[in-house]
Amino acid sequence: MHTRVSSEHQEVIIGPDQPVVIIGERINPTGRKKLAEALERGDMAFVQKDAMKQVRAGAQI
Repeated sequence: MHTRVSSEHQEVIIGPDQPVVIIGERINPTGRKKLAEALERGDMAFVQKDAMKQVRAGAQI
């Protein structure tokens, strides 16, 4: 069984016979006051900036 995660430009397949997939978890606001506040305000620029840092660090998802 596989899980496929797709965007407009990329597809990542997760499964026992697939390479390890690095998932960025810093979008989780638990324990991150500034991120939680940005989400409450609907400030997606803050969230996108954080997500792009994770991508540059190697996150595939």
